[in-house]
Amino acid sequence: MFLRILCFLGLFSYYAGVAWALEPVTSGAAVNAMLKNMHSGQITTPQMRIERGASAVTPNRSNMSKNVAPHSIRHSQPSIHRASAVPLTPALRERGITPGLKARHNTAVPQGDAHGTRIPVPKLSPVPVKSSAVGFRPAVKAKALYCLDCSSNKILFAENTSEPLPIASITKLVTAMIVLEEMELEKILEVPQDIALVERHVVGLKPGDLLTVNDLLHGMLIESGNDCAEVLARAYPKSGRDGFIAAMNRKAAALGASTMTFFTPSGLDMKVTLGRKEGMYLEARKANTASAEEVALIAREAFKNKLISRISSTKSYTMRTRNSTPRDYPLVSNDKLLSRNLPVIGAKTGYTNQAGRCIVVLFKDKDKEHMVVVLNTPHHFKAAEKVYRWANKPL
Repeated sequence: MFLRILCFLGLFSYYAGVAWALEPVTSGAAVNAMLKNMHSGQITTPQMRIERGASAVTPNRSNMSKNVAPHSIRHSQPSIHRASAVPLTPALRERGITPGLKARHNTAVPQGDAHGTRIPVPKLSPVPVKSSAVGFRPAVKAKALYCLDCSSNKILFAENTSEPLPIASITKLVTAMIVLEEMELEKILEVPQDIALVERHVVGLKPGDLLTVNDLLHGMLIESGNDCAEVLARAYPKSGRDGFIAAMNRKAAALGASTMTFFTPSGLDMKVTLGRKEGMYLEARKANTASAEEVALIAREAFKNKLISRISSTKSYTMRTRNSTPRDYPLVSNDKLLSRNLPVIGAKTGYTNQAGRCIVVLFKDKDKEHMVVVLNTPHHFKAAEKVYRWANKPL
């Protein structure tokens, strides 16, 4: 009899334990684990905790899985951000420039399916930045793009416009502004003896040539002559070349181009000797840099000067020395936009290995003006024209 009672109590305890183990839980993961253990002959329960002063036993939720959907149906989905306002620097706000719209889309990175396989991201069409009459963003490949409607002070298109990038010979617009502020156009300057050391692109000036400031400006802006820029900078009446470069940086800061930095008056990189190794000098290069919106800012100011605007949009010109035996230097612009029946009223190109091909152009068509900046692109003329035609289409 005593043995029967013991057997009955043992069976009762076993089934009571099973009932307790099957207490409802809120975690799908916990249910799966429990069923697996039951099939294997082991009965386990979720980790429990007993709160003081409480009569009930409650699950410890901090150790339980969250109640979520299976991984295969909760992977991240691509998201499209509609056209958003272009951020402005304080300098642009002071000038009343207001943001237009720019195309921007962002794709979330998928987490993968239940088997760990990554889910491919679908390609997204660019978001229109203007009406359907204009279409999608201009098909231009560049590190930075910027288009400003100068008539309404609205930014029509902008990509990567705040990052300082090498600007090469676009530098010469600031050089021209400093020259016109501090030097007389008819002043005659002598070309120094070491002019041949200046790297290309050059007009080809000879040591001892006598040229007016006006002629040197033409050589610098039409032919993009680095030698002309060097002659002008060395003749600066306030501390020569070093003073000239300091004046360029002050001018940029005064215009609100806070990240624009100059090391040379021509746009060539400044060479810095790091040391000598195995009989060879080790050199580094520092590039003149500015963001695309800063390039637009200084170009807009430069092209307000009628002389800079006229020279930079001139196809050809002849420089003549003032020596007893004159020498002519015929100049021909490499700006292909000037031959494409486009309303260009100011332009400057640039190229170095670091900068790639760059251009800033001011177009004026009837009552509209568009400033276009393209930095580091394979085809700067084609890129600038595409952006202008896109921006000039009627809404």
